Amino acid sequence: MQSDTLPRPNAFRAIGQTIVLNTVVNRLDAWARNRDWAKVGTRAWARNIRLGWAWDQDGFATNVFAHPYHGSLYFNTGRASGLSFLESAPIAMFGSWSWEYFCETERPSLNDFLLSSFGGVTLGEMFHRIGETIRDNTATGLHRTFRELAAMPFDPMGGLNRLFRGKWKRLGINPAEHDPKAYVLRVGVGGRFARRLVNDSMARMGTFVGDLSYGDAFAGKYRTPFDVFSIRLIVNSQGGLNALNGSGRLYGRALSDSLSHIRHQFAVNQRYDYVNNPAQSFGGVSVEAGIDSRWRLGARRDGFGIRTALFGDGIILGAIDAPGTGTGLRDYDFGPGAGVRWEAGLDRHGARFFTLLGRVAYIHTASGGAADHLVNVSTLELAIPVTHRVGIAVQTSIFDRESHYTNRPPDKRDYPEGRFMLVWTKGASTP
Repeated sequence: MQSDTLPRPNAFRAIGQTIVLNTVVNRLDAWARNRDWAKVGTRAWARNIRLGWAWDQDGFATNVFAHPYHGSLYFNTGRASGLSFLESAPIAMFGSWSWEYFCETERPSLNDFLLSSFGGVTLGEMFHRIGETIRDNTATGLHRTFRELAAMPFDPMGGLNRLFRGKWKRLGINPAEHDPKAYVLRVGVGGRFARRLVNDSMARMGTFVGDLSYGDAFAGKYRTPFDVFSIRLIVNSQGGLNALNGSGRLYGRALSDSLSHIRHQFAVNQRYDYVNNPAQSFGGVSVEAGIDSRWRLGARRDGFGIRTALFGDGIILGAIDAPGTGTGLRDYDFGPGAGVRWEAGLDRHGARFFTLLGRVAYIHTASGGAADHLVNVSTLELAIPVTHRVGIAVQTSIFDRESHYTNRPPDKRDYPEGRFMLVWTKGASTP
């Protein structure tokens, strides 16, 4: 079986593709969408270089979701060109920097650069690994084509590179990312119940929740960045994207023997968060460090256990809605911050059956109204198996936020919501 389905490292190809990507998107905005800000030339380039960084006024979803996703395309031109995680990270930064300076007539946006770069690296590596897991270089026929198409929304740059190089049909070996050895995929569909803030009536709507745990911190030694990560997607029938949260391990070190009943591991994770509900629009990029633990119940290594996590969070750039403040047309604030995250749950083979988790985040405004924001999220989740893969799940969360301003009264909100779903779970574990 051929091995040339795995790309050879080529940084120049990745840089070239990033330039082509920016050029194509810019020309589509200028010619097809007639956007004035995309009609750039040498005068705009010189002005941007002379004036330097500023904060922009784009919408929350554009800045906190669309830009990180676009940054993941830059990052994955590197991964599709055979570069490693660390080698691809500068490609994301180059793509974001070059877009800000040479593809818009507006001043380069510092928030776009940070969110596209760091958010692009976080989402990009997770999407790259998801795409490689879906694809299968040993498959043939329609099954092979279906897998290639299914991976495209996650990793379009990887998919296009494979298509143009004739690798959608070529047989070969799979990369190491194709098989994480240990994983849990759980998807749920059901109803969502939430209190409306305006009149305190109950809102009822459909909901979809997708959870993926890729790898297991206790299944083996740390190998490469993001060899262990988790990502959650929540979509509602009203309002669309409700949440996208992901955390990937940058570094891990075992603090106890692998045969111990109680195991601890120090980890450094890179995070991306996007949350949008009536209590708050909150998101950003951060790095956290802390301890993951597993407390084995019983004699069997693959039996039930209690998993705990305690992490401190350094927020590189956070965004939170602040109606009446912001800058210009922007109704939310940007700023750095810090936080803490804790979690405790009952699991077996990596699949959680009962989970308690919470996160508190503080953001100090650097662009927007003079304010300090405190966000608190508390969640309880219960999954009850009915068959080997099908079960029911109940989830309840409370979102609290307090915003304290220097020139206006404080803003305090809370938003309880619950979900009742039919869930399907698939997974594999490594003892």
